[in-house]
Amino acid sequence: MTRGVTFHDLDVDFDADLLARMHREVLVPSFSEDELDDVETMTRGLRGEGPARTLASVALEEGEVVGGVVGEVYEAEEVLLLAYLAARPGGRGRGVGSALLEHVAPRWYTGVRLAVGEVHDPRRWSNVPDEDPVSRLRFYERVGARVLGVPFVQPALDEDGARIEGFLLIAFHVDPDVEVREDGTASIPSDVVGRFVRRYYETDEGAREPYDEQLAQLLGRIEERATIPLYAIANYDRVPPLA
Repeated sequence: MTRGVTFHDLDVDFDADLLARMHREVLVPSFSEDELDDVETMTRGLRGEGPARTLASVALEEGEVVGGVVGEVYEAEEVLLLAYLAARPGGRGRGVGSALLEHVAPRWYTGVRLAVGEVHDPRRWSNVPDEDPVSRLRFYERVGARVLGVPFVQPALDEDGARIEGFLLIAFHVDPDVEVREDGTASIPSDVVGRFVRRYYETDEGAREPYDEQLAQLLGRIEERATIPLYAIANYDRVPPLA
């Protein structure tokens, strides 16, 4: 663990001021408006009033907020979405992100079959100012994550937002009873991912069948085979893009 850093679990001991500071000082500088839930949405989730149960932990150093992580539990699907993980600008590269993941893993991953996150695909985001998707993937590789062999599109977070294309789904945790290994290749049943994506879009956009063309295509790619391969992060370019 990073020396001098402590953690405050907001889902255990809610602190509105601390959540607002984490959102303002860490998350807002790290995510675009269309990628980031507002404080009110996170507050409802942390109080158990949202469609998905929210978990959050703040990293503190001498009273200063230096990082934060937010997760959403889709209980019926037994999937955790690690929605946001960031260190305070100017304080990255000090191990805060990995310390946060180490702190939350024992509690957050208990009882879920899969813990996933969304990350920018370098093939789509390499020319975006202030964006270094390759370095971010290397960080996730160091903490043991793997990439799912399907493309992803982030749903619109509210009626005023927009979907964001060009994402990869990465797996932070896969329950051993779910992971399939054949001929040395790891994979996960596609229905586990498909059910989560359907619920995610239903929760955020109110999506119902018949789905629009883009979502139908995305689900088709996810569910076209019985299993989805899990690749090493370095092999992200094996993930086929969504046409």
